[in-house]
Order: sequence, then C-alpha cells, then structure tokens
Amino acid sequence: MTKSRRRRHGDFMGRGLAVLALGAMAGSANSACPPGAGDGTILRKDALALAYRPLLNPGSGAAAKQVPMARHFVLEVQLCSAAAATAHLAKVDASMPEHRHGMNYRPVITPLGDGRYRVEGMMFHMAGRWEVAFEVRSGKEVTRLTHDMQIE
Repeated sequence: MTKSRRRRHGDFMGRGLAVLALGAMAGSANSACPPGAGDGTILRKDALALAYRPLLNPGSGAAAKQVPMARHFVLEVQLCSAAAATAHLAKVDASMPEHRHGMNYRPVITPLGDGRYRVEGMMFHMAGRWEVAFEVRSGKEVTRLTHDMQIE
C-alpha cells in the first residue's frame, strides 16, 4: 500500500473492495482448516499453512484421537493460506528417523478441489516416533512440512 494519506474517494473504494475480496478468499480457505488441535493439526512454513487430520473410518468424518499401530488410515489435508492458491500437495510420506526406515506402503493422493486432498494407504507398522512429511509444490518451488506422531 502507498504511504500517502491523501486518497480520492474512488481510489479508496476500489482498494477497499479489493481488500474485502482478498479477505473473503483467504477466509474461505482458512475456514476449511481445523481451528485447533482438537480437529487436526496445522503446520506452517513461510507463507504456507497446511492442515491435516487422520481418519480411521473415512465414512464417519470424525478425526482419530490416536492413530493405532498396524492399521490403515486416511489423511484429510487442506492447503490453507493464500500461497496455497498456486500450490498443490505433491507427496506425503512417513518415516521413523531413529530406525532409518519408512512405511511399507506408498500413499495415494487424491485432489478434491479447493486445496483439499485425501491421502489413502497410510499405515504405521510399528510403535515409536513417526515423522509425517508433506511436500507442497508451487511452480518449481518445493516446501516440505513435517510433524511428529507417537504411535503406541
């Protein structure tokens, strides 16, 4: 924005409408993200925000409080920030850093539109600390967001 305090009425109205439109777009993207840890997890890096929640029974829509060991689950993922408009979820994976191995399954990502994705084929086959990694691509740029999950 300009630092000048002088504005004509038309200029002010035009900018006001532009700000309202941008706020509405950002609000609709952010409103789809869980408001807190009770509904899911929100990860942030630079201008990007990503929300996810695990589902054990995808038909119910209820988030899993704890992901059990050796049971398939689904991740619902939402790219939330304004930067998400030009980005897409390119990869999801998980590994056990202490054991130096990953999952025995390769997850499948299905785009659902409006920055939403469904990731099927997730399973943590042993107890311990797992690091879930999300790769988001925007043009040639790749942003990697990670989150730890303790599986018992």
